[in-house]
Parts: sequence; structure tokens; C-alpha cells
Amino acid sequence: MVYRIGSAQGFYGDDVTKALPMIEGGHVDVVCFEALSELTLAILQKDKLADPSRGYTFDLRIIAHQILPKAFERKIPLISNGGGLNPQAGAEMIRETAAKLGLKGLKIAAISGDDVLARLPALQAVGETLAHIETGEKASEAANQNFVTANVYLGAAPIVEALRNGADMILTGRVADPCLYLAPLIRHYGWAWDDWDKLASGIVVGHLLECTGQVVGGNSLAALDLVDARDLPHLGYPIAHVEADGSFIVSKTPNTLGVINSNTVKEQLLYEIHDPANYITPDVVVDFTTLRLQDMEENQVRVTGVTGKPRPDKLKLNMGRLEGFSRELIFTVGYPEAWRKVEQMKAVIAETWQGLPINRVEFSYLGVNSLFGGMSAVPEDPLEIVLRVIFTANDKDTLKTAVRRMMGNGLSGPAGMSVSGTTVGAEPSTIVGLFPTLVSQECVTPQIEYFEV
Repeated sequence: MVYRIGSAQGFYGDDVTKALPMIEGGHVDVVCFEALSELTLAILQKDKLADPSRGYTFDLRIIAHQILPKAFERKIPLISNGGGLNPQAGAEMIRETAAKLGLKGLKIAAISGDDVLARLPALQAVGETLAHIETGEKASEAANQNFVTANVYLGAAPIVEALRNGADMILTGRVADPCLYLAPLIRHYGWAWDDWDKLASGIVVGHLLECTGQVVGGNSLAALDLVDARDLPHLGYPIAHVEADGSFIVSKTPNTLGVINSNTVKEQLLYEIHDPANYITPDVVVDFTTLRLQDMEENQVRVTGVTGKPRPDKLKLNMGRLEGFSRELIFTVGYPEAWRKVEQMKAVIAETWQGLPINRVEFSYLGVNSLFGGMSAVPEDPLEIVLRVIFTANDKDTLKTAVRRMMGNGLSGPAGMSVSGTTVGAEPSTIVGLFPTLVSQECVTPQIEYFEV
């Protein structure tokens, strides 16, 4: 009998209530919620800096109140990496909520060990160079060592253990996205940790499901003419029907909107993939080039032939460091001589900010080159240009001063210039920059803490 995995979250803020029709309809055996990205961790770090009891995604409150009672009643485990930077606090919030709802006997697992910020000196002392993946710069030699996060991408093993110990809900920190989905398959089918092809199939299951709406017609060119735009907010989220040999069918919640075909599946297969023959995860390296897709019944695509290679010796470690603050101003200038007015604006900005310790100023033109830079020619004499100015500094006061000075030019700038009031009144944003590196697998030990009602 196939094992059915549902996906009900692809980012922080996704509509997690789309798990309900999967659960209430009896269509799934487990549901996964993938909430994290590098940006999300930066957001959660800002939350935690403001309040140490935070650091987990607030989607968990919706899951705890609306979804967990239904899942617990039907003995359907829920798995989420929404624990973010504070899975224990998230688990305690869920425990308290479950107790109020009378969910006696509920068992929650909080998985940590991915956060190695306090261990960075010890890791370097045992020979971990922690060199930047792209530049080769060692963390210990970086000019800016103001690291505020350091999270390793864990694999499926601690989730498998928590499932074996009867956890009804599993909350993790930074587990690699597709490993959330691989774990229940290992638990259910007893796949060996060196059965590379089956592990690779489980990773492809996760990769296809982890972005929820994308594989069922969202963000899709393949489904551009197949899904009514009014249906997009109501897409049914995906479900994988996985067999013991690793082959599976991608479908969606029955009687819901959206479309799944081999083209939407191909789009999601290529999403965030640099080398299709070597998709590196903590548990296995996957070769996408061997798999085969077959359109089955309506909204069903069968996936077979996935192959895998031994897992890497090292795990990815993303470190976040404070890199000052940023602000944005958006100006609009119009015909005639719009480009000449833009050059006037740049000169005004440069002169106005003389002497201010601003680190960087960047210009882009919304609707012209803000997505693709200089790949295409800009129009010669457009009717209007929307100029976006991003500027950064080491402190907030410098940025606030820069805005005040710029607003003093309201009647002294280019003819017909206007500025977005929303951007004028905004507050400086903290910049948390990424420092991606690698750390040896044996240096990372996940921990599991259980919370019971």
C-alpha cells in the first residue's frame, strides 16, 4: 500500500490551512510544512533580537489551533521546520495550546543542534576552516565577524527518530527542505541509510512538494493557459503517493483547483537546481537526469528512475552577520527629457549626501531594468521613469539624516519629480548578510527534546 505525503507550506506566510482538506478527507498519512529560507532566518533573527522568546514562525500558531487537533484525532503526524531559531519555544507554545484544547496524550518533538553560533570558535579550533563557499575567505579572517546566526542544514535522521518514538508533531530548526519529506518515508518503509536510489527518490518527492502551489499551477508558465487567474488563490496543494521502491505519483488534494502535468512537474524539478546530475542534500546526492515522468490520469504524474550517490562529507552552514542598515526611496520623473532628469536626480543625491558616512548607493528603474539589469536596452525617451534608490550605512541615524536632507530638495529638484510618501516615512531595515560555508558532518549532533500533554 502506498504512503501518502501532503505538503501544506512552502514559505513563511503560506496558507497552511490547505492542510485541512487533505487531513479531513483522509487523503494523507503525514503532512509536511516547509517554512524556512535564508531570508526567513534573517527575519526570525530580527524577531529574536527584539524578544528572546521568539524566533519561530507564527504560522505555528495557526497549525496548533486549527490543524493539529484534526491531525491528532486521525493519527496523522505533522512535520515542520518552522521552529526556526527557537524550536523549543515553538514546541512549548504548541504544548500549551494543545493542553488548552484538551489534546491529552499528544507528543511534540523539538529538534535542535543546527544552531552552532556559540560553537564557531570550537569548530575552528578542531580544524574547520569555515571558508566562504564562493570567495574562499575564512570566517576567522573576515573583516566583518559580527555573526548573529549560524545554522547547519540537518538531514532526515532526527526526524526519523522522533517518528519512531511516537511524536505526533515534529518541530525542527534548519533541516534541508526536502529532508522533511524523506524522513517519514524512511520511517515507514525502513529504507537503509545507504540505499542511495530510494533516498534520492525521497528527496525528489520533497523537492517537488516543498513549494506547494508551484507544482499545481502557481508561478507557472506551463499552466499559464490552463489555470484561470481567479483560481490561483484557491489552488489545492500537492500530495505524493510513494511506493516502497521509491517510485511515486504526484497529485493534489482531490476536488481542488489547479493542474498537475509533466510540464508543471518539470518546472518545479528545475527550481533552484544548479547541477541536475548532482543535487546535494545532507542525506544523498541526487541525479535528476535519470528520472522519467509519465502523465497518468488527470492531475497525476508518475516519477520513476531516480538515482542517487553517497551523501557528502560536509553539510552546508549558513551564517548571518549584521551588515548595517538600509533605506529605500522611490522617485518618479516624467516626460520630457526623463533620462536627463534622472541624471539631475543622481547629482542632487550625491551633493545632498556629501559628508554623510553612507556605505553604498544603488539605482534601478522599476519596470525597466530592476529585474534583469542591463540585459536589454532602455527606452530612449520614456513618458515616465520610476527611480529606486537603495542606500546603506552602519547606523540608522545616518540614513534618517539622509532622508531629511533629501526631502529638503522638494522644490529644488528636477522638474515634475515626485517621491513615494510610503518610502519617505519608512524606518531603516537591518541588513543580515549571508556567509555560506561548509562544516563536517561529524561535527554536528542533532538533539531531540519531547514535550507531552
